[in-house]
Parts: sequence; C-alpha cells; structure tokens
Amino acid sequence: MSVAQFMPVAVCDDDPRFAAQVCRVLDRCLEQTPHRIDLFTEPEDLLQAAREHPFALAVLDIQMPRQDGISLAEELLALRPACRVLFLTAYIAYCQDVYQVPHLAFVLKSEMEQRLPAALDRLHARPVPHGGALAAGMPGAARLVPQNSIIYLERRVRTTWIHTLDGPVTVPEKLEAVLQRLDPVAFCQTHKSFAVHWLYAERYDRTAIRLSGGVTVPISRAHAAAVRRSFLRYTETLLPPAEAAP
Repeated sequence: MSVAQFMPVAVCDDDPRFAAQVCRVLDRCLEQTPHRIDLFTEPEDLLQAAREHPFALAVLDIQMPRQDGISLAEELLALRPACRVLFLTAYIAYCQDVYQVPHLAFVLKSEMEQRLPAALDRLHARPVPHGGALAAGMPGAARLVPQNSIIYLERRVRTTWIHTLDGPVTVPEKLEAVLQRLDPVAFCQTHKSFAVHWLYAERYDRTAIRLSGGVTVPISRAHAAAVRRSFLRYTETLLPPAEAAP
C-alpha cells in the first residue's frame, strides 16, 4: 500500500480476542501508512466515537448480539459518508445482504490473512477525484456532495437531479457534464436522462438496474453496450488483483 495521509481506523467485533487479531493484521497491512486503530466491541461505542471524529475506514463484524454490522454501517455512513466500510464475517451467507450499503470489501474471517491486504489496497488504488466530493451549485452558493452518498442522477426539464442518501440536489448542468466530475468507474450513464452509482445497484438486467431503496433506472438500447462494459470494469475493482479479469 502506498504512503497516504493519516488514516483513523475503527474495528468493531464482539469477540475481543478476534478483534485484537484483526488489529494486528491491519497494523501489518498499514505499516507504510500513518494510522490509528480504535477497537470497539459494542456498536454504540463506535457510533459515539464517530460523532466526535471521522474514521477513514471501519472494519465491521456482521453478526453481533446487539446490532448487526450491516445496520451499523448504515448508521455510520449517515454520520460519516466518506468512511469506507469493510465487512469481516465468518458466514458467507451474508455476501448478498451487504449490498444494502456501500462497502469496500466483504472478507471471510477464515481468509482474513490472505484477503485483507488485497482489500485494503483498494483504498488507494483508485482515488476519487475532487477529494471524494462533488461541488454542486454556483460559486458562493455551492454545496459539497460526497460522491459515495450519490445513488443515481436524473435529467429532467433542463435540471439534473442528484439523488443522494440525504435527499435530492439540483444543478442546471447537463447530465454528461456532471458525470465528467464523478468517478468514471463507479458511475455509469444508462440512458440519455439517467446515470447510476454501481455501489447502490441491487439487480442489473437487460433493460434496467434496480437500486437500493427500490428505485429502478432504465437502460436504453443506445447505452446497453457501454453499461455492460462499465459493469465489468466496476466488478473487476471488487476482486483482489490476482483474480481480476485480464
């Protein structure tokens, strides 16, 4: 992993012994990156800490007695949208459930030593432009919208609607102009009037993409081939480097 800015990391696992093991592996993986790891065994303690200061990365167990890691991630991202989430679990059955929230990786505890280093490499492998935020609005009245909070974009009557976790934001720019300022791997135009953020995709078929929250975005014939290419390029970033398609 390349040298980066100071990285505050949160680990939450109800098993203190395993959580300590996670911290040791993280320390080894992040040895070239200035960092601090805060260890939590209770989700509420992590959320309280997140209210006081941001975390760049949160490594979350999924099955915990008081709150599952997926709902914990939802609350954490509501507080700190720029935080990256990595799920670490003993149960592969959760592999579909985690797509309820944006996440960096899903790693089985039994494969932690092998998979965690490759997953962490993604933190710096594909930097998001403009500091991870989209400036929406005119100078003097602009709003910074975290890119990982954007679900999809829609062009309606000379206005582009940026649908985010916190509600819609509107800008007069054309859809294509806004997309030029977003991560070209994570975002994809599907139609002359729509673009999606792959992080929130729950189902992709020939004519539409269903997103978190039940929204369905159409895929036009003119964009179908580009959508397929975009999807393949995005899914390659979810694999460890050795498994990515050539």
